[in-house]
Parts: sequence; C-alpha cells; structure tokens
Amino acid sequence: MAKRFRPNMIHIYLHPEEDKFVKDYAESNYLTVSELIRGWIHETMKSEGIDIKEPTLPKILIRRTK
Repeated sequence: MAKRFRPNMIHIYLHPEEDKFVKDYAESNYLTVSELIRGWIHETMKSEGIDIKEPTLPKILIRRTK
C-alpha cells in the first residue's frame, strides 16, 4: 500500500462558491486560507474540549533572538 497521506498537508475539494467564500473571507481578514482553516479547526477542537498546545521555538533559537 502506497503512503498517500502527507502529515502536514490537507487537500480539500470545494464547490466554486465555497472556494470563493473561503478566499474572500481570508483576504478580508488578512489571513491566508491555510491560517483560516487552521483557526477553524482550533476553534472546533476547543469546543470539543481538546487542549491545544501551540508550537514554540527551541530554546537554542530563543537565546539567539534575544
């Protein structure tokens, strides 16, 4: 069985009206479409009671930026 799932990528087929809505909504809110969808997923996870941990920079990079 071939590996078809890419862990950091999602492919969604949208109706043209849905596609236009998502793009227009993202643009009007100064977001990329991926930021918009990721935000929607986070809100759904929160409403389901799932604790979301945002990624942080490794300690080495934090020290370099100071």
